[in-house]
Amino acid sequence: MDFIKNWTFCICITLIVSVIFMVLTPKGSMGKFYKIIISIFIFISFLYPLTEFRFDNYNKNFKFESEYSNVIENSADIEIKNSIKKVLEEEGIKASEVSVDTSLDGKDITINKVVVSIIDEYSKDEVKNLLFDKLGIVADVKHIGE
Repeated sequence: MDFIKNWTFCICITLIVSVIFMVLTPKGSMGKFYKIIISIFIFISFLYPLTEFRFDNYNKNFKFESEYSNVIENSADIEIKNSIKKVLEEEGIKASEVSVDTSLDGKDITINKVVVSIIDEYSKDEVKNLLFDKLGIVADVKHIGE
């Protein structure tokens, strides 16, 4: 980002200086010569900062595979949370919190841990059995505050 800021600043300064010199150039054939020189100066000032640009600086920090796996894991977490909340709401269990931990192993998504927090009026065993029967997920069910 600094590269773009510096390049923009350089171009602005070059254009301001060039406009000042264009106004001060004499009329006639000598003026045309000065305008050509100023035009070449502007052209070079556009290209010169590109000599300092290196793609290596921008590719080092970006790891496509790790970013891809993070996106897949986050998507899986959200999908599992939504599925659990939907099943709980269908059964009339409200005010629940769900936390999911997944990992990506090659092309497979592994559910490491699912923790469901419910309010005290619901039975932990019933909720645990409900999630296993409906979704096939073995969840750690706790009352909120445990």
